[in-house]
Amino acid sequence: MISTMNTFFLILILLFLLLGFYFLLQHFSSPTKLESQTKQIVNQVFGELSQKLLQQTQQVLSQDKEAIYKDNLHQKEVISRLVQDLRQELKEHKHQLQSLEKDRIKQFAELSRSLQEHRQITSELKTSTAALANVLSNNQQRGQWGERIIEDILTSAGLIEHIHYEKQKTLGKTSIKPDITLILPDKKTVAVDVKFPYSEIQKVAVATTQSQKTEHLKRFKQDVKSKLNQLTKYILPQEGTVDYSIMFVPNEMLFSYINQQLPEIIDEAMAKKVMITSPFTFLIVARTVVEAHRNFQVETNLRNIIGYIDDFIEEWKRFSQEFDKFDLYLTKLRDNFDKLTTTRYKQMNLRIRRIQQYRQGDTLAAEND
Repeated sequence: MISTMNTFFLILILLFLLLGFYFLLQHFSSPTKLESQTKQIVNQVFGELSQKLLQQTQQVLSQDKEAIYKDNLHQKEVISRLVQDLRQELKEHKHQLQSLEKDRIKQFAELSRSLQEHRQITSELKTSTAALANVLSNNQQRGQWGERIIEDILTSAGLIEHIHYEKQKTLGKTSIKPDITLILPDKKTVAVDVKFPYSEIQKVAVATTQSQKTEHLKRFKQDVKSKLNQLTKYILPQEGTVDYSIMFVPNEMLFSYINQQLPEIIDEAMAKKVMITSPFTFLIVARTVVEAHRNFQVETNLRNIIGYIDDFIEEWKRFSQEFDKFDLYLTKLRDNFDKLTTTRYKQMNLRIRRIQQYRQGDTLAAEND
């Protein structure tokens, strides 16, 4: 393109030079002849110039057309690739939207199912709560409920009835009968009471006024203190019990409430040697009982093993003494055997040779022997 423009400017310069030459000729020659020559030259020059300009223009237009075609073809390919990429992305987005829609439908179905299950659980929980409230309002049923919970704990801890604990068994020769009696090594026992007083604390939960809550909480404290006084009767060292008893609270939240809001009850229980436990803390106590039994058994086995070792040592001493006696006896027997095989044997041979010599008539040789 730049080369074509340079050629065009060169032709224009030549044209101006010819025009200048024409004016010079017109100035020095005759007008008619000079005019016809000039016209002829100008026509020839302009004809050739026009022809070259036309060729140059056609060539430039052809090159531009080809460049434009190639550029358009390249742009078409680029646009085609872009369209193809867009179609692929749209297809992928469509699949993603379909997958998201399926997940949304699935999650919605699961959410509906979960809501239905929660409704059912809530309904069952409401029924169970009502039944539990009915149980806790009755002292005998409350004791059975507490025994069931504590039995599950004892079983899960590996304790066996009649080996590690007893139910409803009197303490020694008395008529006192705790709910659970833990059996410790050396025939020691720990009394456990599971009938915790719930009634007033339930009323605190449903009370509508602050005065009612205060009154029921006061009665609850009195009930717990009364239960503590009752548990002190289970401490009978002369009947084989340890110097403390256990009050079982079958609810962790209530146990935490007593520890946090009623610390004076905990202090009074410690002063009266009553251990207040929840399901979790009683599990620790139960495992301690199992470990105590295991350690006691190990200790008993060790004592037996030590006794066996002592018996073995005594037997070894007796064996050593008898063995030494037998060794002495063997030594004497060996000495006697040596004498028998040496001196006695030689003397016996000598006598036999003499007898043989006498028998053969060689009296002189027999006497020399």
